[in-house]
Amino acid sequence: MLAFIRGEHTARKPRKILGTVCCAAFIFIAGCGDNGESPRPGFRPSGATTVVTEAINEQLLIETIQAVGTARALHSVVLYPEAAGIVRAVHFTANARVTAGETLLELDNRDEVLAVELAEVQLADAERLVRRYRQVNQQNANLPQSQIDGAIAAADTARITLDQARVDLDRRFIRAPFTGVVGITEIDSGDRIDTATQVTTLDDRSQLLVNFAVPEVYVNKIQTGTPVEVRLWDGADRPLNGEIIAVDSRIDPTSRAYTARAAINNATDQYRPGMAFEISVRAERGTFRAVPDVAVQWGADGAYIWIEEDGKAARRDVQLVKRLAGEILIEADIPLGTRVITEGVQAVRAGANLRDLNPVLGDGDASRTAAETLPVPDDHDNG
Repeated sequence: MLAFIRGEHTARKPRKILGTVCCAAFIFIAGCGDNGESPRPGFRPSGATTVVTEAINEQLLIETIQAVGTARALHSVVLYPEAAGIVRAVHFTANARVTAGETLLELDNRDEVLAVELAEVQLADAERLVRRYRQVNQQNANLPQSQIDGAIAAADTARITLDQARVDLDRRFIRAPFTGVVGITEIDSGDRIDTATQVTTLDDRSQLLVNFAVPEVYVNKIQTGTPVEVRLWDGADRPLNGEIIAVDSRIDPTSRAYTARAAINNATDQYRPGMAFEISVRAERGTFRAVPDVAVQWGADGAYIWIEEDGKAARRDVQLVKRLAGEILIEADIPLGTRVITEGVQAVRAGANLRDLNPVLGDGDASRTAAETLPVPDDHDNG
C-alpha cells in the first residue's frame, strides 16, 4: 500500500497523495494504540492524573542536644584570712586531701590568747559577786534588788566579752570548711598577710558540675533527673554517665536558652574542675506527622503537600518541624493514614481526579515512580 502511494506520488497528483499518506500514518498509529499497548508515561486515561501516594504516619521526635560546658567542683571555695597578722605555721601541702574542720594555717595569736584568759578571769569574778549577793539576800534580805541586778548585768557583760575574745582567737586559724583537696599556696611561715590575701583553694571533687545552655523549645523536657552523657572535649576518653541536678528558672531573652546543670561522678578523682566537657542529652520534642521528603512542596505562602480526598487532589499547608533521612516531620491538622502524593506532584492541580498507582504496586514496590510502573512500548511499535 505504501509502495503504491509512493508510486502515485511520483507520477501524478502530489497533494492528494500526501494527504493519503498522512491519513494512513494516523490510522497506523491509532491501530497500534487499539492493539492493547499502554500509552507513554504521562498519559491520563479518562482525565485522571497518575500519582503515587503513601499514608501519613506518626513519629516520635527524639533529638540529641549537644553543648559544651566548663566543670566546677561540687563545693569550691577560695580561702582568705579573717584577720591580719604574721603567719605562725602552714599545716597543709598542695593537692592534699583535708577533712572538714582541719587547721590549714595559723596566725600569731598571743594577744588573743591573753584576751581570752583575761575575759575568763573577769567573768569568774562577776559570777562570784552575783552568788555572794544572792547568799546575803537569802540570809538577811537587806540588799536592794537593783544592786543584785547590776551584778547580774556585769556577769552577762563579762560572758559576752569572753565569747568575743574566743572569736578573735578563732580568727587566727584558717580551717577547712568541708572535706576536699587544697591547692597551691604562696604563703610561708613568717609572712604578713591581711584579709585580702588569698591563702589557697579548696575543692570537693567527688562530683563535678557542668553548666550548659538548653534551647527554650526543650523547656519542661529536660528536668532534674534527666540522664546525660558527658565526655572530655577532645573525645579521648569513654563517655561518662551523669544526670541533671538543677534547671534555671529563667530563659535568657537574648540567647533564647536556659541553663541546666549536670553532675558527673568523680569518685576516682580522674577529672579536675575547669575542664571543658561536651554534654549530650536526649530529649523528646513530641509526636509529629511524618511524610516523605519528596511530598513537600514550596509556594508563596510556605510549605504544603498534596493529599488524596475521595479520589481528588487537595492542597494542605504544613509547618515543617525537622528533616530526617527520607522524611520530614510536619505540624498540620491532617488525620493519620491520609494518603499524601509523593510522585507526580508536578502535574497535580486542586480538585483533579487521581489515579493512584500505589495500591497496584503493593508494599514492596511502593518506592517506584509512576514512570517506572508504566509499560514501555516495544521497538517495533515505535516504528
